[in-house]
Amino acid sequence: MNDKLKDIVYSDLFRYTGNARRTKHIYTTYLQELMCTPEFHYISLMRRTKYYYDEINNKEGFLKFLCQVRYDFFNWRLTRQSHKYHIQIPYDTKIGKGFYLAHFGRVIIHPKAEIGYNCNVSTGVVIGTQFRGKRKGAPHIGNFVWIGANAIIVGNITIGNNVLIAPGAYVNFDVPDGSIVIGNPGLIRRAPGATLSYINNTIQFDEYNVMSDTTSVNTASYPTRQSRLR
Repeated sequence: MNDKLKDIVYSDLFRYTGNARRTKHIYTTYLQELMCTPEFHYISLMRRTKYYYDEINNKEGFLKFLCQVRYDFFNWRLTRQSHKYHIQIPYDTKIGKGFYLAHFGRVIIHPKAEIGYNCNVSTGVVIGTQFRGKRKGAPHIGNFVWIGANAIIVGNITIGNNVLIAPGAYVNFDVPDGSIVIGNPGLIRRAPGATLSYINNTIQFDEYNVMSDTTSVNTASYPTRQSRLR
């Protein structure tokens, strides 16, 4: 893996291992987690497939052919893992670094949905599109969002930063920063520390001394642990 791919894959890895389970050689930690954690295995394949798909258009000649071969291989493996573990997250879904699937099992995310940094998604979650009406489209989900088991999020809505979606909640409306959404139909409760202790091992800087990418996140709205307490 080159630095660009390492940056995002190892950021996801840190969400699972933190420093407690990190070995001296990070690639050893990566291989251990790959073999032992099906949900991280899926995320890693998704990241690799997306990376090589993008690289096809950035290369010429033999390098382009090589990227095409790698894309085909990882896409094939991703499809197999999807069928095996019932995780349906297309590789071209826009998902920020530090993505965490709490358990393997049925998870469905529409490819037009957008998810920010340090987000947790539990089993049974559906993040889908609405096909008509004023909310036609897919959700935009911010940073530090925890989504509980069997929650449903649909439509062209915006979920803010530091938001907790309770298990079984149905969300088809905008949710402001620092909120908890409960029930079906969903109800909003303001809570500045909504995700405190729910989202751990968060990525706020370059954990593994590889290339940082801060251009795709609005750092002004990227909450720290201290700001989530206020």
